[in-house]
Amino acid sequence: MFRKVKSYSVISIVIAMILFTFSCKEKEIAIKDLYLPDLNELFQDYDQLDSTKAYANFADKLIAANRDLQSSEIFIEAASLFHQAGNDEKVASLLNIAIDNGMANPKILSKFQNLNLDPREEEVKRLFHRLDSIQKKLQEVSHFSLEMESMNQFWNYFERAKNDTANARAILKEFVFEGPIELRDFYAVRYNNIDNMYGQMINGAPNYYSYLREQFNPDSLTALKSKTTKWMQNFKRMYPQAVFPKVYVVPGILNSGGTATEIGMFVGGDMYGRSENMPTDGLNDWQIGAIMKFSDMPKLTIHELMHFQQNYGDTENSEKVIGGVIGEGVCDFLVELCSGEILKNNNLSYLQDPANSSKILKDLKSDLFTNDFSRWLYNGDIEDRPYDLGYTMGYLITKSYYENQQDKQKAITELLNTNDFTHILKESAYSNLLN
Repeated sequence: MFRKVKSYSVISIVIAMILFTFSCKEKEIAIKDLYLPDLNELFQDYDQLDSTKAYANFADKLIAANRDLQSSEIFIEAASLFHQAGNDEKVASLLNIAIDNGMANPKILSKFQNLNLDPREEEVKRLFHRLDSIQKKLQEVSHFSLEMESMNQFWNYFERAKNDTANARAILKEFVFEGPIELRDFYAVRYNNIDNMYGQMINGAPNYYSYLREQFNPDSLTALKSKTTKWMQNFKRMYPQAVFPKVYVVPGILNSGGTATEIGMFVGGDMYGRSENMPTDGLNDWQIGAIMKFSDMPKLTIHELMHFQQNYGDTENSEKVIGGVIGEGVCDFLVELCSGEILKNNNLSYLQDPANSSKILKDLKSDLFTNDFSRWLYNGDIEDRPYDLGYTMGYLITKSYYENQQDKQKAITELLNTNDFTHILKESAYSNLLN
């Protein structure tokens, strides 16, 4: 009897090994055959769309490219293109597919100007119902969570890719497809292609990523979530209509600390590794300067949360410097308001010099109603002034606007929902920029 049982056990083990090997092969083949679009290449002709008016054709192209990735961001972009083409009947179905794939912005329809949806259509009814449900969920602070699964799963793929550079790109592709659903959208908004991931994580600064793994431990994450939740509760008291999306901490490619998207907020965990023993080989000057301490993550998280609250109706100026500066500056100001910690940084110190302040105000007045952001935002390589001065000027403008208003709650509402950016400026201490 013993021998028979033992024999069956050996056979079972052999069969299990064969099935495991087969399933691994199937998995390997499946991932290998999945299509992962190169978004840099896909969008290379995007700037020509307004002249060609080929919106519907490009929307079809995006949907085809998204067949395996299933990024909600790409479905939303396709819906926007169909809307520009006058094909509003396709918008509701695409937005429903986006919700199926994680989209969680209840105000998504506000991004479609003059949208004509038939409320009798089943897809439209379904969409309205689902957006209402999302809105109710997001209004509760308890909905907030700091999702770390992408970061936790990344390390195994990273170690494999680092030790097998010949197959590293294939391994990183596995990570995108096998990781949590939010990675699909992060790929769409930040990675863009596998070469970008490989170039930074494996070829560029592998020692930094290896070191970073030690920064993310359970105790530090618990403290981080506690502080962030407290500040969110403060914000809810100031702004009762606040929404609280999920926050996804993900391994980025050292180009963004945080990004607000339609699925929720992304925080690039890679940008929070600063310490005295941080390895810098493979990092450029901007990255070395921009990487923050792990303890800075709550403020950046709140900053990005404020982007999720914004719902501006000033379409004339939203893409101009005035809109960008106020849009970023109000986020920094509301971080200060929620946390109770006065903002201090090198940019503010720079502007305390009257000569510097005079020069910057003159330049801002010149650029205010242009689309040239080169001197103000996202400009880490600028030489004649500190980078990202637009954040600081926006902070000063919006803070002075708030201080000038008697009804503070109404002021916050206006700062997050204005239909006229010039009104904010007129009511601030910087109204002379409009003269």
